[in-house]
Amino acid sequence: MKAYGYFTSKKYFKRVLFSIMLTMALILTGLSAVNTYLLERSVKNVQEEANLKVLTQTQYNLSYMNEIIVHLSSFAYRDNALIPLMFSSSLPKMDYIRGYQQMYNMLESSSFLHMMSVYNATSGELYGSSSDFLVDGGTTKSSILQWLLHTNDSLPASRLIPFSFSNSNGIDAFAFIVTDTYRPFTPDQSAIILFIKPDWVFESLSKLNGTGNGNTGDILIQTSSGQLFESGDSSQTFNQEDIGRLIRNDNAGEPSESGFVIGKAGGQKVMVTYLRGIGDWTILYMQPYKQLMQAVSDMRTRNLMLTGAFILISIGISIWLSYKLYGPIETMMKRILPHMRNIQEPSPRSRSELDAMSDVYEQLSGQLQEISSEQIVRKYYIRKFLTDSRSLSEMDMRQLIMKHELQLAPSGPYMVCTLRLDRYDEYERRTSPEMKKLHSFAITNITKEIMSQTFGCEIIDMQQDHFTFILSGMPLDIAVIKPLIADVQQVLDRYYSLSLTCGISDSTGQLNQLSSSYYQSYQLSQYSILMGYQATIEAQNIRTNLDNKQKSLPDDVEKKLSEAIRKGKLTDAGSELERAFDILAKLQLEDMRRAISDMAWIIKNAAADITSNRITHLSMDVERIPLLPQDYYTLDELHMAFLSLCTAICEEAKPSSMERNEMIIETVKELIWQKYADYNLNQQSIAATVKLSSAYVGKLFKDSCGLTITEYLNDVRLSRAQDLLLKEDSTIMEIMEKVGYGNQSYFFRLFKSKFGSTPKEFRIKKSIS
Repeated sequence: MKAYGYFTSKKYFKRVLFSIMLTMALILTGLSAVNTYLLERSVKNVQEEANLKVLTQTQYNLSYMNEIIVHLSSFAYRDNALIPLMFSSSLPKMDYIRGYQQMYNMLESSSFLHMMSVYNATSGELYGSSSDFLVDGGTTKSSILQWLLHTNDSLPASRLIPFSFSNSNGIDAFAFIVTDTYRPFTPDQSAIILFIKPDWVFESLSKLNGTGNGNTGDILIQTSSGQLFESGDSSQTFNQEDIGRLIRNDNAGEPSESGFVIGKAGGQKVMVTYLRGIGDWTILYMQPYKQLMQAVSDMRTRNLMLTGAFILISIGISIWLSYKLYGPIETMMKRILPHMRNIQEPSPRSRSELDAMSDVYEQLSGQLQEISSEQIVRKYYIRKFLTDSRSLSEMDMRQLIMKHELQLAPSGPYMVCTLRLDRYDEYERRTSPEMKKLHSFAITNITKEIMSQTFGCEIIDMQQDHFTFILSGMPLDIAVIKPLIADVQQVLDRYYSLSLTCGISDSTGQLNQLSSSYYQSYQLSQYSILMGYQATIEAQNIRTNLDNKQKSLPDDVEKKLSEAIRKGKLTDAGSELERAFDILAKLQLEDMRRAISDMAWIIKNAAADITSNRITHLSMDVERIPLLPQDYYTLDELHMAFLSLCTAICEEAKPSSMERNEMIIETVKELIWQKYADYNLNQQSIAATVKLSSAYVGKLFKDSCGLTITEYLNDVRLSRAQDLLLKEDSTIMEIMEKVGYGNQSYFFRLFKSKFGSTPKEFRIKKSIS
């Protein structure tokens, strides 16, 4: 009862529980259904392939039998002993005996012959060879004559025809009519009729089918008129109209030589595989669908049982998982319910636990909005003091401090400090907006907590790359302030991996001077380029820079640096760089940045000049050199970056003789591959292109590659000709011209020397192979 009461009182818990249970049940049921569907589809595909193999073998057997019968019938029709039986109006007794003896001999010599008959059109007589024909009182004879003379459809000659002595749908034999023409048989023609046993066809077929998966069926033959014939031992009777309808529906689009269809026939579901046979026959393979899909049905039953078992297990897991997921919500409800005003614990018929928490949120939201509005006003006036203090009178500023309870002394003194994020561009790229909000909260609260222990402090996020705080109170001793700022920097670095540089303004006694102090502190914080990361910078630390009137680097420094780079003199370039950075360290901030940018352009122009005078380009991206100062934030980093850049340029500016030779050889090869189709391409033209002597280029290429330029050119041309002979239908003369040869005998001689055959012989051999 306790568990039931707990369950009924927790509306959100019930949602979680039923959602998980329903999801798991749907997934398990869906997987079971999909698995069964895929299995049934796979069984159908495998069965179709197996059935087509069976029918293909049947078609082969019938075709083979037809071929044998054609040869035998030709021999029988020209046999001298059988000719009197076919054409004599009055048959002598000896001719009658010889004819019957010859038919008997043919039956004995052929295991597949069931019976042989001769029809004499002149006398209308039919002679037969089997014992049934002679002793059954004329039943067999009349059946054959009825079939020959009174069949509505024309009987084709020299073709196997399914035949039943009892006029049933079963196949007693295959009849083969032989006349003196290939036209359909007519009663005014004499003919020999061979009756072939069907047993060996169906028996071999049954053996072939029985070696498969055990899903045996029945083989039927359908004529063009739609009549069905089956083996005498067929397991069941099939409805001719139903089977014809299934096959016609499957061929409603484009008729095909073979097919696979499932449908109703004779009151049961069957699988029909069909294949066009000899002439107008269609060979059918009929299988009961239920028998074929027995394994699928068994698998479906097992899947249902397993799915049911897993659903029961999933119910237990769902209950356990729901309790786990609901635990934090239940804990939260226990904590907030005692403090909720005018809110009762949710009942199962009204509101859920989340509704109750939503009510609490609305109450708290109203209180937070009141607090937030006051905070917004406070931040606005602090930012106004820092950016536009001259627009306010001293009296107005003191009144605002008192009204909004700002932690500032009304009468001063004041000092403004700016905390600036080091490597801000990098920080901006790798930090998510949510993390930036967290960092802003941490910087403002940690700074205010540490600084407020000694001074009045108000801090504001300036929403760029820095935070600014105002200190007030007596006395503002820089010796006390700097250790506190160092504590702030260490805490933020330890817990948030944030590096901040602090600029400290001069002390002022007037509130309307706060804007000037803010500008001074921000400018000082940017001198981290000189002082390094996490520095605390006062005006006296950079007094030399502030008093320096020099605006740029001396011209001789820039000129010597450029010349050293162009000449590949790394030592001289390093010396000039060191001299340049010594001068940079004494410039004012804006002049320093401008001079660094100018120096980057000097290096870029020197590298561009080197590239324009070389066969190959420098490995570095020359166009990106002016952007290098954006990737580094201190003079030390920039010095090392420029030094590494100059080192790389100087090392590549003086390639060794081996590198130069390799470049010449690769250039020659590239020229040959690009211009091999040019008749005039030779060693002299190549040497002129690379602006070297022909003898020097030839010797250099021979020593390096082991063959002359002419030999390499011929190899390229002949290889290309070989590819064109295989892939194109162009004439040999056209291909010869495409690869740069103008003399046919010379081309044939070179081609045969390389490949062992002429181009024509090569193409013929490849086409045959």
